[in-house]
Amino acid sequence: MKFTLSAVRAYGALTLVVACLGLMPPNWLVAASAPYLELGPMVGHTTPTETRLWAKASAASRLSVRVGTNADLAVGRTVRGPALQPETGLMGQVLVDGLEPKTRYYYCLWLDGKPAMLPPYPSLTTAPPDAVPGHVRFAFASCVGNHGYDATAGYADLARTNVDLLLMLGDNVYSNTNDPVVQRRFYFEQRDTAGWRGLAPRLPIYAIWDDHDFGPDNSDGTMRGKELCLRTFKEHWANPAYGEPDNLGVYFKFRRSDVDFFMLDGRYYRDPNKATNLTHKTMLGEKQLAWLKRELKESRATIKVLASGGEWQANGTEDSWRSFKRERDDLFKFVQDNSIGGVLLISGDRHYTGAYQVEGRYIEVTTGPIGSAPATARNAPESFLNFSATKGHFYCIYDLETAVTPPKVTLEVLRVGDGLAERRVFSWDEVTGAAKIKTLPPPPKETPSRKANAQ
Repeated sequence: MKFTLSAVRAYGALTLVVACLGLMPPNWLVAASAPYLELGPMVGHTTPTETRLWAKASAASRLSVRVGTNADLAVGRTVRGPALQPETGLMGQVLVDGLEPKTRYYYCLWLDGKPAMLPPYPSLTTAPPDAVPGHVRFAFASCVGNHGYDATAGYADLARTNVDLLLMLGDNVYSNTNDPVVQRRFYFEQRDTAGWRGLAPRLPIYAIWDDHDFGPDNSDGTMRGKELCLRTFKEHWANPAYGEPDNLGVYFKFRRSDVDFFMLDGRYYRDPNKATNLTHKTMLGEKQLAWLKRELKESRATIKVLASGGEWQANGTEDSWRSFKRERDDLFKFVQDNSIGGVLLISGDRHYTGAYQVEGRYIEVTTGPIGSAPATARNAPESFLNFSATKGHFYCIYDLETAVTPPKVTLEVLRVGDGLAERRVFSWDEVTGAAKIKTLPPPPKETPSRKANAQ
């Protein structure tokens, strides 16, 4: 239950009157002062046997959850969660384990041992067994806009779409600072929108960051106080991990069926884009790159998804892998030398949706914006899809079927409010780079007269 501001003010005035008269407050007035669920719930990392649920309370309290397979929760169990304290913004997450694969569970969050939600209760579905070939549909989005309401229509669209999980690829809020107070305010505005409230209680959501939710525009690892934004990021997302014990960050890996997801941190260890005097200029940092190579080599998944905030293609903006080509090419060489197949690249940041065959070998899809102002981009040499001329907000879905030979890989591009804009089925040879994808025609060369008109 959530109270309006006018209701809170009325409650405060009534409490003051009762206190001034020296009267014993009635039971209903005492109950009204109890902590309530201010934001959430949000479903985070979900496996075949466990899930993580995020929430924010109105006051210090103990978070717990009742969970069961019956819609009314008449039969179920209660899982004790953390104490929500002011120093963590009254936010926290509870880990629910002991679940069964591919099973729908209903749940109700409790605060201080009392239900904080009313029926009908939300539900979530656990993942299928790990490493077993099957069907995975995942959505991915980026660039939410300067206000919480900018992307609420996109979240509402996603809530009505049949997907297993959502990947947020950065610029998840536009706080443009590492000040925790400001960052929290932007996150709270996002999670108080109707679209987010309709989506987050039922769909597992994973996130990495890019520049606008890490710090100022084009910010990098030299930013002072970056540990503050890392703490704030961890407060708001229920990811399975945050870097490694000896290497902080927001990168992590998780598995869904026969698909491995590698979620990368392109900000915390990033050298400045314009740094040209560095012998080993890096976006990921030495330890994260070593982790990625190690995990890719050990992966037995049929498909490996590599998620980056910025584009992988060679002709992106300065704030992309274009400025870190040595490190990117080293990673690609490692993939080839170790015969690592089934790699799909995804990214955000550009405020438009497009696709490339990077190096003539790797399919990259860049998605967005789901809420920000759309941008226009000219066809790059590796482009085979470009929706930047189609103004609007976009998100993408990959539909992956690994239980067949060869595996099926289908891309769906959706325009918010309009539905399916493109459905593209890739052959396995296109996924592995054995077959080339026809690129879009190059943009017309600019003549002096055209340049003058553009100015």
